[in-house]
Amino acid sequence: MKRILATLFLAALSLTALKAQSTVVCGAVLDSLTRQGEPAAVIQFFKAPDTEKPVAFTTTDMDGKFCQLLPSMGEYTLLFTGVGRRDRRITFSLNGEEDHGLGEILIQDDVQSLKSASVTAQRPLVKMDVDRMTYNVADDVDSKTATVLEMLRKVPMVTVDGQDNITVNGSSSFQVTVDGKPSQMFSGNPSQIFKMMPASSIKDIQVITNPGVRYDAEGVGGVLNLVTNREATGGQSAADGFYGTVRAMGSTRGGGGGLFLSQQSGKFTWSLNGNGMYMKMPGTTTDVTREMLPAGSVTKTHSESAMTLPMGMGNLSASYEIDSRNLISATVGLMHMGSSMDGLTSTQISGLYGPGISYNGTTLTSMTTNNITASIDYQHLWSETPGRSLTLSYQFSGSPATTLSTNTFNGTLQGGFNLTDRKTDGRQGSFDHTAQLDFTTPLGLSGTLSTGAKYIDRHSSSFQQFYLWNGTDWTYNAAGSLDYNFYNRIGAAYAEYKVSLGSVSLLGGVRYEHTWQNVTYAAGQGQNFSTQYGSLVPTASLQLNLSQTQNIGLSYNMRISRPGISYLNPYVDTSDPTALTYGNGDLQVERGHNISLVYNLYTPKWMVNLTLRESLVANGISSYSFYDADHLLNTTYGNIVRSSSTGLNAFINWNAGPKTRIYLNGGLTYSDFRSAVLDQANSGLNYNAMLGFQQTLPADFRLSANLIATGRNYSLQGWSTGMSMGMVGLTKTFFDDKLGISINYTLPLTGCKGLEMRSYTSGKDFRSESINVIPMQNLNISISWSFGKQSNIRVKSTRKTILNDDVLNAESTTESLGTSLMGGGAGMGGGAGIGM
Repeated sequence: MKRILATLFLAALSLTALKAQSTVVCGAVLDSLTRQGEPAAVIQFFKAPDTEKPVAFTTTDMDGKFCQLLPSMGEYTLLFTGVGRRDRRITFSLNGEEDHGLGEILIQDDVQSLKSASVTAQRPLVKMDVDRMTYNVADDVDSKTATVLEMLRKVPMVTVDGQDNITVNGSSSFQVTVDGKPSQMFSGNPSQIFKMMPASSIKDIQVITNPGVRYDAEGVGGVLNLVTNREATGGQSAADGFYGTVRAMGSTRGGGGGLFLSQQSGKFTWSLNGNGMYMKMPGTTTDVTREMLPAGSVTKTHSESAMTLPMGMGNLSASYEIDSRNLISATVGLMHMGSSMDGLTSTQISGLYGPGISYNGTTLTSMTTNNITASIDYQHLWSETPGRSLTLSYQFSGSPATTLSTNTFNGTLQGGFNLTDRKTDGRQGSFDHTAQLDFTTPLGLSGTLSTGAKYIDRHSSSFQQFYLWNGTDWTYNAAGSLDYNFYNRIGAAYAEYKVSLGSVSLLGGVRYEHTWQNVTYAAGQGQNFSTQYGSLVPTASLQLNLSQTQNIGLSYNMRISRPGISYLNPYVDTSDPTALTYGNGDLQVERGHNISLVYNLYTPKWMVNLTLRESLVANGISSYSFYDADHLLNTTYGNIVRSSSTGLNAFINWNAGPKTRIYLNGGLTYSDFRSAVLDQANSGLNYNAMLGFQQTLPADFRLSANLIATGRNYSLQGWSTGMSMGMVGLTKTFFDDKLGISINYTLPLTGCKGLEMRSYTSGKDFRSESINVIPMQNLNISISWSFGKQSNIRVKSTRKTILNDDVLNAESTTESLGTSLMGGGAGMGGGAGIGM
């Protein structure tokens, strides 16, 4: 022991001596136009007169900042290099000081190298950091014809299965933001929105696996952020100009179009982005066999359905630079989405009712969801203290929705089942006001302190009117109706400190959130109640730069998932005469712990990311089913699952030549689910893989081909099969890239009729098997025309803004609770949401 202590003492003395003879050199690498930090940039230091062999190197953090220890005396040159960027050299002298600041190092795109990128170099599709991955959608040739959902299949750390259920970082509980701001349209069913959004409207997709404490504590899997045309800025203006793009798209499932306009005039900049889409989903068939135990009753159901989906969305953004230190930006967004579904169902029940019973039914459901978001941000920068900023933000968001569902049957009563025709006419929505303050300041040359506070006032409601057919007219049924209000107020404060010491970067922070909830029932089942609780959420990370092309990072964070109204809503969906579905007003906050180890390698030819992760949730929210005394299958939610997930994700990109790119995105995840309440357990290994190939052909045609495969997905009470599919696309531009034409074809690789998905679910008193056949083939053609002066015009946004990602809501999955619950798919396997 004495020997160890002596060794540590000598090491400490050596480090102290080394520090006394060295200088800490710090700076920040920023885009000259947007003033956005350049993450994972390689910085080399040369000591005069040698300009060939660097004496030290480092990489920037996610904000573009760096610090490096250098000998205290001498002349030095800093060199920045990057694909698609101009080289930047800075000469400086050290004269024995403890620290030396280089300030902001502004970098620019190399226009000539980007124009000839197909010949000299390929700009990377992915930017990697230890806590996030950024996929460059704009530089992917498939983005011209694909939807956002199809692009998500390519994004590292994201998986999309055959039924369009999304998981992020191995978890179906995640949050979605657009330009760092929430949109309640994504709260109930983001996959439906992504399925209709053209990928050409998105610049980047960010997967933030270790959100810092500035983000709301919600979302076990992390944050999925869609970046459009807005960029964080510190006050640098682009040249005046006007630019626009119009686009049209048609496919075997529908069509749509879009418009993007942007203009800068002096200190004022605005942009308009609008998209419209109409899709007709071909017929989907489902066969379900459900057996009640131990009675032996068997229910077989065959259903066919078709759906139409119109959608329109628009976003107007504007910014005004008062001066180089003060900026005001504002955004108004509107979105409308409708759906109409026609369905036919035939049901046969045997075993419990003698010779058995059978009936046929029809379902007609129409839903409309609207969303409006308006926000304003003010940012102040300190010119005498680079890196210090203050941001004040306010946002209003609302999402009113309506649902009209009618179910008819060829009978009134069989075997104790009520087959009376029924109708549900519902209105639901959520409206919130949010105020936020963020302050960031450097502490010394190598540290940054960020603090802030936030307050959310949210009101969600559900008004459901239930009717029964009396033979001549619809009769209101009070017992099946509901008038429900959910008031949610959240106050939060956070503090986070980051420091860079040469090749090592450290981050630590803590966030406290206090929640007040109040629920009232004007009609329906349920009792008024109110509650309040607090949540303390820590985060920490360590990054080590192994070399100028490699780094490794270790991170920990705690995340929570508050149940939203689609989980809490006690409204009983009776559209199926043999089953009931409803929410649970007694759900508690779900808490999850996440640990990840990340390795990154980037060279001109290779880019590798390996992420080993472990997630633990002790009180997970899950759906579960059981039979009641009336032989009706009940499905609801509960904090009933203890789950663990261990996964390894890999993204490997190989630039095989100046015109060839080959990449692999995949992962393995072992999941274990246990419930003492249900006395059930389940576990299994899941895989997902996507192999991609991109080639620039003669005449500058760009070819893209992708193969996608996923394995079996597991839940507490069952599993669902994986899928395989292929995508191939071809893109060509004309007239100096003003005219673009793309074609893309998607097809399933299993099943001649479509993508076949099987699932199995079992409980103590039932087991169920289902087979879904989903049409998958689709041919898509897109054309776009750009006009005006393309001078990188971007509406400026503040460096920080409101991020309402605090509530967990249900997404439609294979464990769907039906469409009547909150007017949308409500399945526990999902959970991507933002503001309900």
